[in-house]
Amino acid sequence: MILVRCIKNVYGEAVGIPSELMDVHLLFKVNHFYIADQDNEGHLVTQDEEGEPHIIADSNEILQGDSWFHEHFMLL
Repeated sequence: MILVRCIKNVYGEAVGIPSELMDVHLLFKVNHFYIADQDNEGHLVTQDEEGEPHIIADSNEILQGDSWFHEHFMLL
């Protein structure tokens, strides 16, 4: 189990929401904390604000080199 803090809002696509309205679908909120676990394939996975699972890093062993993760999250 890994605790991460969101350092930049993360928006995503949602089924049935037009792409021009995508900004209103906030997955992860800045300054919120999330518990992440590694799945069977080695990805770091956490749940968004609606409880849906999302991969936030390719694996917890390579977090140092995962630029997308470090742009949006901080390990605690």
